[in-house]
Amino acid sequence: MRITERQLRALIREAIIMEDKSGKGKCPDTGCIKKSGDKWRIISNKTGKMWPQKYKTKKSAEAALDAYHASR
Repeated sequence: MRITERQLRALIREAIIMEDKSGKGKCPDTGCIKKSGDKWRIISNKTGKMWPQKYKTKKSAEAALDAYHASR
């Protein structure tokens, strides 16, 4: 069986959309920003792990998250 590059790309896109992501990378109900020690951290919505960056205020963490989403 032979498929074209276009067909292959369509299959990959469909597989990504259909992928079961339950339980992976979900932020808690309290949101994706949480206090860890005396710093604020962002929880990745993709992996569920904390970003390596640390922020002094919740407002600066929110601004960083907003900037990340604006660049996507």
